[in-house]
Amino acid sequence: MIPDEDSFTPSNSFLLLGTESLALWRYSRAQREGFRREGPPADPAGPTCGAKILDTAKREVNRMRIKSLNLLPPVRAAAGVLLASCLGAASAQAPVAPATPAADKVVARLGEVTVGQGEIERLLQSMPEAERAAVKANRASIEGWLRQRVASEALLREAQSKGWADRPEIRARIDAALREYTARLVSTAYLESVTQVPAGYPSDAEVAAAYEQGKANFGLPAAYRVAQIYLAAPAGDAAAVAKVREEAGKLAAQARQGDFAALARSRSQDARSAERGGEVGLLPLAQMLPEVRETVARLKPGQVSDAVQSGSGFHVLKLLEAQPARTATLEEIKPRLQAVLRQQRQQQLAQAYLAGLVPAGSLNIDSAALDAALQKVN
Repeated sequence: MIPDEDSFTPSNSFLLLGTESLALWRYSRAQREGFRREGPPADPAGPTCGAKILDTAKREVNRMRIKSLNLLPPVRAAAGVLLASCLGAASAQAPVAPATPAADKVVARLGEVTVGQGEIERLLQSMPEAERAAVKANRASIEGWLRQRVASEALLREAQSKGWADRPEIRARIDAALREYTARLVSTAYLESVTQVPAGYPSDAEVAAAYEQGKANFGLPAAYRVAQIYLAAPAGDAAAVAKVREEAGKLAAQARQGDFAALARSRSQDARSAERGGEVGLLPLAQMLPEVRETVARLKPGQVSDAVQSGSGFHVLKLLEAQPARTATLEEIKPRLQAVLRQQRQQQLAQAYLAGLVPAGSLNIDSAALDAALQKVN
């Protein structure tokens, strides 16, 4: 089975993010880079509303860019190739949330700048399922994103307090950017309205055909359902580390003779896995800490390992189940395959509609003027 959203989320102490660890930084950087390149939008009506339009346009720009990314990339010919690409790719944009509502519990605060629980939830919900689970398991990445998010908001407020949006050169960039964004948003929304995918698409037969076509891309790696007893060890204190190592060794011996789950509930220092009897979840080796991968791969179901040291502490591991590498079944992948096929069809409809607006032979191009323009730019 592919773990669904109700499956266990990997434990914080057990997982190490690979490429997924960059996800939160991509979200944060994408938000900041958009405004640094083109200037933050502001209100063309007058300086008194500048601060309000900065926030409003910022949210609209990000939302519009997400829509544009879904509509306008080149169409892939094979559904299987498109599916493999889409299922594996991380989203590059996330909408910027408004100021924390009064009823929204504050997660991070710097003076008057806050980030609410709702914003964190929206950020996670916008990620693919596998990336979301990995990010949730790495608290350091989330806390790093929170620092970046608060710093970005603090910078904006500082600029607003100094009337930066009212400077003539900034207002000129704001007005130009706002016109561009407005035109792009209106065009994208209209294109969506005239290229709606039929409700019944794709049919079961079309989904099955796409599955067979892309079957070679739907491989699932070997996965291991693991439980752990985790003991934290302070870095840089050799005596303390030795003491924890000895304690972990004793726990490993006890776990082989007794009830591993009960021991994990009472002794493990990772609260999330402890409350599940130590169970971490069904994971491929790539989502585990490098220090534990070899040990997990050697274990047979039911076996308990010796204490394994990682950068944060010691892990006593029990392999509950091992699933060999295999190809995902049609039923497992069908919901995602349907979504990708609908996205592909929308792209095809959009490309066809845009091509129809400029039929072949109807566009007159002045080659001399074009050559002159190209030569002016080095």
